[in-house]
Amino acid sequence: RGHPRPRRLPRPHHRTAAKAAKRPTAARICVRVVVVALGVGWVALLARYAGPGDLAVDPVPIEEAAAAHSTTLSDDGVHVRRTPPTTTAAAHEAVGTTAAEAASAEDAAKASASSQEEQAPATTTPPPIAAAEAAAKSEPAEDLGGSSSTEGGEDGSTFAMERDAQTGLFVPVWFREGEVDAMSFPTATVDGEPTIFLMIASYRDFQCRDSIASALSTATKPHRVIVAAVQQNRAGDVPCGEPEKPCDEDPSQMLCVHKAQIKVYEMDAREASGPVYARHIGYRMYRGEAFALQIDAHCTFANAWDTNLIRQWAATKNEYAVLSTYLTDVQGSLTPAGDSKRKTRPIMCNSDFEGQKPARYLRHNSQPEAVPAIPEEPMLQPFWAAGFSFARGHFLVNVKYDCCLPMVFMGEEISIGIRGWSHGYDMYAPAQSVVFHEYAQNSKRRRNVPKFWEARSKTKGDGQRSLKRLTALIGMAPDISEFDRTNAAQYGLGTRRDVALFYKLFLVDVAQRNAQPLCRFVESGAMHREFHRKHLRADRSGVDYDAVRDYDTQGFIAEKLYEPLAQRLRRAIDRQDKAALSAAVNEAMRVKLQLRPTPEDPKYKDLVQRARELSGRLMHAAP
Repeated sequence: RGHPRPRRLPRPHHRTAAKAAKRPTAARICVRVVVVALGVGWVALLARYAGPGDLAVDPVPIEEAAAAHSTTLSDDGVHVRRTPPTTTAAAHEAVGTTAAEAASAEDAAKASASSQEEQAPATTTPPPIAAAEAAAKSEPAEDLGGSSSTEGGEDGSTFAMERDAQTGLFVPVWFREGEVDAMSFPTATVDGEPTIFLMIASYRDFQCRDSIASALSTATKPHRVIVAAVQQNRAGDVPCGEPEKPCDEDPSQMLCVHKAQIKVYEMDAREASGPVYARHIGYRMYRGEAFALQIDAHCTFANAWDTNLIRQWAATKNEYAVLSTYLTDVQGSLTPAGDSKRKTRPIMCNSDFEGQKPARYLRHNSQPEAVPAIPEEPMLQPFWAAGFSFARGHFLVNVKYDCCLPMVFMGEEISIGIRGWSHGYDMYAPAQSVVFHEYAQNSKRRRNVPKFWEARSKTKGDGQRSLKRLTALIGMAPDISEFDRTNAAQYGLGTRRDVALFYKLFLVDVAQRNAQPLCRFVESGAMHREFHRKHLRADRSGVDYDAVRDYDTQGFIAEKLYEPLAQRLRRAIDRQDKAALSAAVNEAMRVKLQLRPTPEDPKYKDLVQRARELSGRLMHAAP
């Protein structure tokens, strides 16, 4: 695809009757045999090593002929690999079946998997929060290594597979297709400890295996951590699940010690379309673990991160709590022994619209990092971050990553965040930082890591189409009526909360695509005190947002941010203080004071204009 057709060879001259009648000699026969053998060998080499751009057909990631409807976890972990390209017809011919028979077998396998899920024996487990609190308070249990057993939840050693109608890939079937009841969701344990599903989506990232090794080496109870990595690599890239040295040379490596806990879905990087689809596959690899942690492929963990995160989650006393934030840079964050040095943590409150209309979306900007205003527990916040998310496993079941958002990068966070909120989930900033991110601006070795958009030419136009779908599905683009509605019910809003209330309380004007800064309301702890402490339901089933429907967030922001800033501008104008006026104008422009409280009623527009004009004159005045 994308290459010119080969030119036709010129027709050979017609043989004369004498030549045609001439019998071939033994030498000529040998030459012809050798030529044919070389040709067959050359074709075989092309079929083995040619890339997608060199082939007449697109590659099929997992060969249909294999009919691999389940992949069993062995001692080496699960590796769901992409096999060499083949066409559908060739695949069916290879196994001696018709397309209809293959489809029938696939449907039967799905039905069998579904039946096994329905017949899974019920297990009596402690109430989820009580179990987590008990585990957090208990003494560390002895690590029994491979003698672990799984209680409560499905066996994670087998993936039933199905073909994704959108991409043609064979992918794991969902743990549960529909929504589950969070309050009765079982707590899966290993040796009495709640399990943790660690999901990593990696695009040609050499640190993927280092992140896995860091998580396993620093966990208090590493035997309860189940790793699912979606690896999008090219030949020669560092694999996620393979240690630096072979395990028979150094069996003490973390990826060797815990190899049975590591599952890797391998995808050719040339088939990648962005983090949304990779994480979509990652969510499909979930198999009922008690907790789920989502991170980027270049993170470093502090000691005892697992017990720390479970303890922080339990401190919210909210089954629907999701700990999430933009992670602190790893530079200067850990002691040589691996303990966290940070007393600060970021909180999610700074977001604004970007992109082209009509598919403008809310993008999270840099977030403030400080010592928490309420240090004893995680603090409620309005937004969710993809690079760090820790919640009960049912979050992955109820708020599935969209199947159909190729080439989306920034918009994924507002999609999952708002959909999660509508399903009843509440986002919290952690009280302590125990996972850290290696950012490229402070790390020379990360500046040349490939990005998924290097294959942008294959998916030209997909980004805007995807953003239309994303914003329309979460009610952020009321003027978009034509968009991709594939499985819209599955990847749309929940029914526990009305998304219009989210936009009202958090000052998001979807009609004008305008958002107001919320950090004074969030990082001060006001949101946590007003919403969480006063209106967390007694049964721990989330914050009752209906009780705060009439809360005046706009009034709070005006009192704590807009009015004080307007006073600064007035004082600087009166004093004609060049430095103070410049600083105040810059702050006013950052928060768009000239548009507040709304673009239709810009109370401070004239004030900001006068301040800007005076600042310009003072800057150009003679000293």
